[in-house]
Amino acid sequence: MCQNLVLFLKHTGEENKPMFKNSFRSVSVIWGCARLLAILKILQSILTAVLTPMSIYLTQILIDNIERFTAGEASLSYIIGIFIGLLISLIFLSSSAFFDQLIKISLERGVNQNLTTIIVKKFLTVDYWCFEDRDIADVMNRMGEAPQKNILNIFLNTLESLTLLITIMGTSVVFAQVSIWFSILFFIILIPVLWLDFKAMDMMNTLFHDQSEQERKLRYLSSLLNAKNSLLELKIFGAVEYILSKWRSLNKKVLDERVKTTIRSQKYFALSTVLTILWCGLVVTALIWNINNAVISIGMFVSLIGSCGTILGLGETLSRTFSSLSQEHFIMKYYDCFLALPVIDNEKREADLSNPHIVFDNVHFTYPHTDSEILKGISMEFYPNQRISLVGENGAGKSTIIKLLCRLYKPDSGMITINGIDINDLSVEELKKAYSVVFQDYATYSLSLRENVAFGDIDQIADDEAITEALQQGLSSDILQRFHNNLDANLGKIEEDGVDLSGGQWQRIAVSRSCLSNSAFVILDEPTASLDPIAETEMYQAFAALLRKKGCIMISHRLASARLADAVYVLKDGVIVEKGTHSELMSHKGLYESMFTAQSGWYRTAHTNQEDGI
Repeated sequence: MCQNLVLFLKHTGEENKPMFKNSFRSVSVIWGCARLLAILKILQSILTAVLTPMSIYLTQILIDNIERFTAGEASLSYIIGIFIGLLISLIFLSSSAFFDQLIKISLERGVNQNLTTIIVKKFLTVDYWCFEDRDIADVMNRMGEAPQKNILNIFLNTLESLTLLITIMGTSVVFAQVSIWFSILFFIILIPVLWLDFKAMDMMNTLFHDQSEQERKLRYLSSLLNAKNSLLELKIFGAVEYILSKWRSLNKKVLDERVKTTIRSQKYFALSTVLTILWCGLVVTALIWNINNAVISIGMFVSLIGSCGTILGLGETLSRTFSSLSQEHFIMKYYDCFLALPVIDNEKREADLSNPHIVFDNVHFTYPHTDSEILKGISMEFYPNQRISLVGENGAGKSTIIKLLCRLYKPDSGMITINGIDINDLSVEELKKAYSVVFQDYATYSLSLRENVAFGDIDQIADDEAITEALQQGLSSDILQRFHNNLDANLGKIEEDGVDLSGGQWQRIAVSRSCLSNSAFVILDEPTASLDPIAETEMYQAFAALLRKKGCIMISHRLASARLADAVYVLKDGVIVEKGTHSELMSHKGLYESMFTAQSGWYRTAHTNQEDGI
């Protein structure tokens, strides 16, 4: 089912794609997101590239003609014309940075609006297994948290590199007035200078690429020391220093490697700087000799001496921009690789799923990159308004069944149907009519209470009565009362007046979110894991009233909930070993009975200990 990263790179033709192709790919991406602004930026870059050497040439002509004017050999109107042309070019170059900033801000806004939409839509359609694939996680990590900003930077650096190349070529033409060899020698030196700078940056790029996994580990270790839940537990167990020492050790290793590589790369930068300085020294020496022997005019001498500093600065800027581009262009490779990830087919058929009849027909499944088969020929049926309980030990396959039902994965073989239709032929919108889900690892949103519940059915976000009823059904009325019936009270820590909730309260909010949905089935995948047994019993009793009008699929390690079910499926090692009602399974004296008896004994022991004050 799953392909590795190498196959994706080969598929997209990105594995060996040259830097310049990746760079110009950014132009096409930005062109598609903000065409008019891209045109303005390109025109502004071209004008800047042309006017820089032109201003040098106009300065030369102006000085020479002023000298000729004093000798009566040039007209004042001609000098004024040259001066106006020079003034216009200088005004444009001096104000270019202002307009450039305006264009960049507008480009960033346009790219954020359009490219972000493309990226988000891709995320919404990517096959779920991709998010659990290690190689693909590296792709997304290297693409960056803000790929739209990174791609825009590649576009801008590509244009800047081209602008600098044109400017340098134009400026070198001015030197050809003295000797064509100045220009030829400059381009001869420019090639190794760029290569040396590229070689230095390539060493750094390779290091950053190789350290991606270490960077991910550093972020994870750092998150353990920043996240409330993990930090609290680490403090209680006195393990903070251990995690901190692991972070320090890995961080030292990463930094030591970077220092060593940086020192090696600086040798290339130093050599490129020496070559550039040698060229400038040669030119300045030749200009001094020529002006001393009256071979060139004063205007040419002044303009070319000034140009030496300009062309040296341009060369350094080009090397820096080119080096940055050599580092950033990989982002385009990862972006294209991301776009090539397999997606869920959204062109699905419509069907009436108001009374869903769900069938698992001989379903087999193995998680990607593993050899152990999790489900081994599962067959079962869920009828409308039926309450189903899936029980079994950890790893028996209970949550995997829900993931397949939610179409997060596809079966290796067999079929899952709703009303006779393969779920892979149904749209996400149609599946939402059939069932809603509350997972154990539910999401917490630092938004309003209203929004937290309304995500169960966003169309009802303005319906106060429906949201309040959902809170009641999810046993969250006390939370609403805490906020004085204000549905727009902020939760979490983002807003200044936001209030954080306990794990159990957040869990009840998640259940309330599911209660708002108009789906025919409610799937509860360990939704009460954060609740104590008494609160869990109250929760399921509340569900008993709610689920008279809905079907339900319940997964819980605590088997007390199974007593509410019309049918209980007992799983072990990926197969169904028992099926029946609670009473039938208890009388059967099989696995279910032993599990239930063991848990009942634990509760009795815990209750006795509590009475004895233990």
